[in-house]
Amino acid sequence: MYWLARGHAVEGAGALQSLLDIPAARGPTLSRARALATAAHLLQHTGDYTIAGNYCEEALAIARAASDDYLVAGLLYDRAWILARQGQPGAALPLIEQGLRLARGLGEAHLTARLLSARAFAATVEGDAAGGARDNAEALRLFRQAGDGLQAGVMLNNLGDYELWAGNLDAARRHLAESLDIARALNARHSAVIVTFNLGLAEYLSGSPEAAEARFAESLDLARRLGMKRHAAYALIGLALAGHGGADPGWSARVHGASDQALAALGHTLQPLEGRLADRDRRRLRAALGAEAFEAEYAAGRTLGVAEVAAALEDMNAAEQQREARDAAPSRRDTAGLTPRELDVLRLVAQGLSNPDIAQRLVLSEHTVHRHLANILRKLDLSSRAAAAAWAVRTGLA
Repeated sequence: MYWLARGHAVEGAGALQSLLDIPAARGPTLSRARALATAAHLLQHTGDYTIAGNYCEEALAIARAASDDYLVAGLLYDRAWILARQGQPGAALPLIEQGLRLARGLGEAHLTARLLSARAFAATVEGDAAGGARDNAEALRLFRQAGDGLQAGVMLNNLGDYELWAGNLDAARRHLAESLDIARALNARHSAVIVTFNLGLAEYLSGSPEAAEARFAESLDLARRLGMKRHAAYALIGLALAGHGGADPGWSARVHGASDQALAALGHTLQPLEGRLADRDRRRLRAALGAEAFEAEYAAGRTLGVAEVAAALEDMNAAEQQREARDAAPSRRDTAGLTPRELDVLRLVAQGLSNPDIAQRLVLSEHTVHRHLANILRKLDLSSRAAAAAWAVRTGLA
């Protein structure tokens, strides 16, 4: 759970895989089954579905032979999530029902809550949004009863996600905001990636593409650093939808291509809401660009990796900041050419907040805060954050 919550799933899974490959560890023991189950749980969150599925099947054979019902139910949970994310909720639901019978028979409320969360997702993907919402609410109750704040935060995010699907934006914002507060309080980086993306969707659906793009870019930055391949691909979808202010439809078409390629490489099927939004946006772009131009841009995007899209976005943002600085030349004496986001960072520096605190306050990564602070020092020709704070106080910004 530490590996997953803090965003170290790739590291944890890699360590377990190395141990599982040792010849002496390959016997059909319960120790091996538990290690396989843990590795599968981590890998299904990073998007490595094929390996995770194989691990589940091997571990299930061992756990069933040993009549370890708790381990069997946990493995059915992970196997069901993998199937649902691969676009097979109908195959996932019977496994979840098997797991629920075992968990309830054992009197394991926490394990029951986990399986209910899986059923909520699979049912919603199947079209039963009301059933999904009921299961999610019950899972939330059980997690809170068990004192598991981390999973309660995940359920609040899921509830907000389902509300976005239903078009209930106000309720979604409330639940997502509460989920993000929990993620920040627990330093749950994995959860922060997902909630930030969903908050971007809320902004996009509310007609605020610029605010949405900021959320999607932050989710992409965090997902890449944590090795969360599926969520990085989703962030690309968000960036394509936001369209960088709508100034370059070709950019959006390329990013759609890159996101589709990233998801195809994982064998992941888009969730219903994101799938509908992406299809609608691609039709819009095809009409704006013309079919031939759209297909050319989209095909070019499918050759781009996630890192290449992220680098291109950084270049675009840097160029935009330079234009903003030039346009603001008459008032340069007041702000020294600092962008609005840099001014936000500087005000918080002047209040004595650390980089991690600023990152949480502004919903940014620490890496992004560090980059903004470096830009501030360069533009103000200062050598320390203390000097920058003093400058902000002198000029009345803080």
